[in-house]
Amino acid sequence: NSRKFAEMETLYLTGSSGGLGREVRSYFIERGWNVAGFDAFDDEFRHAQFFFQKIDSTSEDSIAIAFGEAVKKFGAPRTLLATIGGLKPWADLEEISENDFHFILDLNVTATFLCVKQAVKLMKPLGKGTIITVGADTALHSEPKKTIYIAAKAAVIAMTESLAEETKAYGVNTNCIAPKVIHTKANESWGSSEEIPTWTEP
Repeated sequence: NSRKFAEMETLYLTGSSGGLGREVRSYFIERGWNVAGFDAFDDEFRHAQFFFQKIDSTSEDSIAIAFGEAVKKFGAPRTLLATIGGLKPWADLEEISENDFHFILDLNVTATFLCVKQAVKLMKPLGKGTIITVGADTALHSEPKKTIYIAAKAAVIAMTESLAEETKAYGVNTNCIAPKVIHTKANESWGSSEEIPTWTEP
């Protein structure tokens, strides 16, 4: 079995238990990939081509240990898709608490940085790999009531652009996608009936 797994492409997927993560997980498994999933929550999905590790996305040690276990199972990643991220309901700046400010930055920026850092360590010696981060369309233009979320996603986009200049030197392609709000069950909990039809399907 280990030989079989070694011959298959492997995706490292952070946020694998979320709405977007579940869709991505199924997509890659159906196409014959191994998927190593990482999340703070285990949605109890089980499959021969899926290996789950629970992580604290703000802890470098937690992520390093989890990635290490995934290497033992499936080998180094061919691709990292970092989908961990999220938001709080839109609010005016003066209504945003300090806790929410740090929560949004940690969920979007810190988690992306730490997961990408571990992936780079695994891909660089191999001279190949693909890293995909998730920004947001709203970070490319200004909108009211989204100040901290926009700042966080803008940081992800800028970080990815800079990293792409570094990783291309050793054969790793790094890109950021910037979708509109993605239509997931979690986002439905705060979206209005007018907003939801305009969202991007996973």
